[in-house]
Amino acid sequence: MKDQVKMIYFDLDHTLWDFEKNSKETLNKVFHNYHKIFMKTSLEDFIDSYLKINSKLWEMYRNKEISQDDLKLLRFEITLNALKIKHKEGLVREMNDFYLKTLAQQRHLVEGAFEVLDYLKENYELGILTNGFKNIQMTKMKSSQIIDYFNILVSSDDVGVPKPDEKIFEYAVTVAKKSKEEILYIGDDLENDILPALKYGMKAIWFKNHQNKTQPTDNGILSINKLVELKNIF
Repeated sequence: MKDQVKMIYFDLDHTLWDFEKNSKETLNKVFHNYHKIFMKTSLEDFIDSYLKINSKLWEMYRNKEISQDDLKLLRFEITLNALKIKHKEGLVREMNDFYLKTLAQQRHLVEGAFEVLDYLKENYELGILTNGFKNIQMTKMKSSQIIDYFNILVSSDDVGVPKPDEKIFEYAVTVAKKSKEEILYIGDDLENDILPALKYGMKAIWFKNHQNKTQPTDNGILSINKLVELKNIF
């Protein structure tokens, strides 16, 4: 496989950029920045409620049931309502803007990220293929000091549809100016990253990060549990 591959696309969140750690730190800052409305709510309840609601809304976004703008606003609107927190008009948008700005400044990477990127950049062109909002993803890459490793950043904003839609993989191949057989994709989500990439005709490696560690490898799909295992493949 390594002899055929000319370019490697990575997913960003949960694959290189440690979304869980960075998001929880950011939600902590949201809680304390807006502490007056959280007087009767614990930090733990706020974070737990937000994470569950945000996860469901992202699934709806991937299924094209809601828009990006809906996702950004509903996650805080529904969270505050679920916690029975009264809030003034406009607070939800303000809170979301604060969250996104603060989140993008966080720097935690998944273990082994720098080591693997340093290793791969010598022989492969590297890119990012993400469902995240493009301007936010760009800032995350700058804040965590990995942006210089990548020549291409493809996001769902570029195509107007998120993964697992085939159009985003087709667009990624087009901008890479390579055949899909020469491109490999590495991501943490079996359903939204790996299976659609393979179906489209790209090669793929499943990074069984966070909750995916408990899922079985399906249909002979190549998988890793740690990023540094890529050095044994390439």
